[in-house]
Amino acid sequence: MAGYLIAVIAFLVPFGLCVTRIGRPATTLIVGGTLAAGWLVALATGGTNKVGDRHIAPLWFLAGLVLFLYAIWCGGVLLGMRIRRLRAR
Repeated sequence: MAGYLIAVIAFLVPFGLCVTRIGRPATTLIVGGTLAAGWLVALATGGTNKVGDRHIAPLWFLAGLVLFLYAIWCGGVLLGMRIRRLRAR
């Protein structure tokens, strides 16, 4: 359930920023990319993926999930820009 909530938030934040013209699309993409890169660095250090001495999931799988969330983030930006252009007409 938490994964769906994270995905919805990852879509709605950039979507809302772009539709309301609070954030510029390029800035929103850069912020999302920075968050994704930071998350990947935190995963690569290994502290967030361990329970005792065991890893919860392989690093490539977690990196794929982070990149998938960034793709959802970019989709929110693109759809927000599209709706903003439609409302401008």
